[in-house]
Amino acid sequence: MKYSVNWKALWKKLARFMTLAISVAVTLALIVRYFKTGMDVEETFRHVSLLQLPLMYLGISVFSLFFAFVVSASFKLASVTITDECISGRNYWFFKNTIPLNCIKELSYFSSNGIEAVVASGGKHGKVYISTSTVNLDSLVEILEYHIAQNNA
Repeated sequence: MKYSVNWKALWKKLARFMTLAISVAVTLALIVRYFKTGMDVEETFRHVSLLQLPLMYLGISVFSLFFAFVVSASFKLASVTITDECISGRNYWFFKNTIPLNCIKELSYFSSNGIEAVVASGGKHGKVYISTSTVNLDSLVEILEYHIAQNNA
């Protein structure tokens, strides 16, 4: 059975995360610069006029939407396929990996820069990263947990 990724939901989530993270960083940099220049507004915004600030934040939003689209659209390739014998999906470097179900040792959680995944670790067979935006993730995790329980019995 094939479990595909809901890339549109991932796109929205990543775009929000990126916009917020970049906007907060830029705002903090402007605040620090404001205090470093002795609270002089003209010196703080010497290279950028106050009228250009909204355009700068709009540019941050547009950049975030575009980059989040590129990343989330690539996650269309990150679908997971499970058969009676193995699970097939992408590893950390986005290369295709197949793990026999009887070799899965554990499931763990991974989160980095807005990307969240459940990791199926197969020991010497490597790992398969399963996006938390995967459709029917709960049923997939149940299947994997069942096989982990069978392997440990």
